[in-house]
Amino acid sequence: MFDINFSELILIFVIGLIVCGPQRLPKIVNILVRWINTFRYIKTKLNNELTKELKLQGLKDNTKNSSEIKTPIE
Repeated sequence: MFDINFSELILIFVIGLIVCGPQRLPKIVNILVRWINTFRYIKTKLNNELTKELKLQGLKDNTKNSSEIKTPIE
């Protein structure tokens, strides 16, 4: 998702520790983890719904095209 290596992650943690303090940092990290998990869940659910709709639309188009095709009379 994000291209963050270990040293950048440590730097972000140290800056967060300085800005927020050691008492509030675990709460803030917990809130961020919940937000990220919620966004992932919403993304997965939306992706599944869009895939279902596209498949359904494809089936509708196929049935429409097949009903428009006329067989030649011999």
